[in-house]
Amino acid sequence: MEWDLLEKTTFWIDDIDLAGADLGLVAAVAAAALELLAQEVMVVDVRPGLVAFDILRRRVKAEAVAGKEGEILRHLAGLPGVTLGPEAAVHSEGVLGLIALEPEEAARVLEKSATLARDISQAVARRAMVFASGAEVIAGKIKDTNSPYILAALEKAGYQARFGGILPDDVVAAANRLEGALEEGYGLIITTGGVGAEDKDFSVEAILRLDPEASTPWILKFKPDYRRHHKEGVRIAVGQVGQAGLVALPGPHEEARLGCDRLLAGLEQGLEGAHLAEYIAGALRERWRSMVS
Repeated sequence: MEWDLLEKTTFWIDDIDLAGADLGLVAAVAAAALELLAQEVMVVDVRPGLVAFDILRRRVKAEAVAGKEGEILRHLAGLPGVTLGPEAAVHSEGVLGLIALEPEEAARVLEKSATLARDISQAVARRAMVFASGAEVIAGKIKDTNSPYILAALEKAGYQARFGGILPDDVVAAANRLEGALEEGYGLIITTGGVGAEDKDFSVEAILRLDPEASTPWILKFKPDYRRHHKEGVRIAVGQVGQAGLVALPGPHEEARLGCDRLLAGLEQGLEGAHLAEYIAGALRERWRSMVS
């Protein structure tokens, strides 16, 4: 389990004096006690009776921080040029303040934090947002039949589902909308449409901006003519940002329905990443093959 330090990355020790001590070694010893790399901690202030440190990262392992005061002080006490007084103690604000906990209290805090984190993770995982896409839908030329179906299917499967609106035919704007859903704590974000070969189709590319490692299997491929078809074919996307999944499904209603059904079935089976993407794509490819055979 990791904790975000936010802006509180500094901790300090009082009732400590240095005399010819190697500051690099002082920082390295403190880093080792917190299970960090030597270069991730630096001494930022030395005054009579006080030494301050800064952690050069935003996230730390919870179990590496809580209750580590005694370990930090013991390691520092063994260094040449470092003298600890009887009142020596570690202080900080925010998450790093947990360094000073007694080991037994630290264990209780970690147990409660783990339980809370699981509860939050489970709640986020069951929150879903659905987006339609395309200028035609925005203009009202095409009725959005996909979103109502997907929302109903999600709710039947136990999700708290919400319609997020219509994504514009612009990759940056679409990615920003998806990122907004991530920041609002949605654990499953689904788009329909915008996965084709036209130069206005950007749903897959929007997901790739948020997760460059997203799986994007092809549904069908053809040679671009750079008039209508500017890409090599049609594909879907399954990405992951933190604990949130992002899925781009096709726009035609029967394909959106099939993709949605396979998505929910795959999630129920515990599939994720490339395996989930291929599980969805395989059904869509089979539909295309049956239509042209």
